[in-house]
Amino acid sequence: MRPSFLPAAVAMSVMTLAAAAPVQAAGTSAAERKAVLDVVDRTFVALAKHDAAAMRALLVPGTTFAVRGPDGRIKMERDEDFLQALATGKGAWRERIRSPKVIVADGLAQVWAPYDFHLDGRFSHCGIDSFALVKDGSGPWRIAGITYSVQIDGCPTDPKTRARHAARP
Repeated sequence: MRPSFLPAAVAMSVMTLAAAAPVQAAGTSAAERKAVLDVVDRTFVALAKHDAAAMRALLVPGTTFAVRGPDGRIKMERDEDFLQALATGKGAWRERIRSPKVIVADGLAQVWAPYDFHLDGRFSHCGIDSFALVKDGSGPWRIAGITYSVQIDGCPTDPKTRARHAARP
């Protein structure tokens, strides 16, 4: 007779799901959540204006950017390289997030949200944005890292995708 591993596997699955569930820290106020999202909103304003100085004020020195491209490759970028690209970038940039999930606890915050990006008024791509923010003592929330994915096809805000879904019976 072989021992059954099913009960142990079920218990591990339940524990894994419980640990992975988003948790809002006890005592986190709506004002703290709003303050975190305000930093993210100001990030998008700085992007739209190609304002590297405004963006620098939102970042902890040494902030890293990790990008998962449509081919699955990961590209790492330093804050200084990102700021240079922002300052010299051309065109009208517009990035929007939807339904952000915000976790705040002990001076750390995480914002995770689907996004879409438009260049010169035309849809470009979508993906997931993930912002890691930190707060020291009495200072403001600042971004310590941004990770995002780039998806070209199948985006819910892409006019081609919307047209395909609208045409379905």
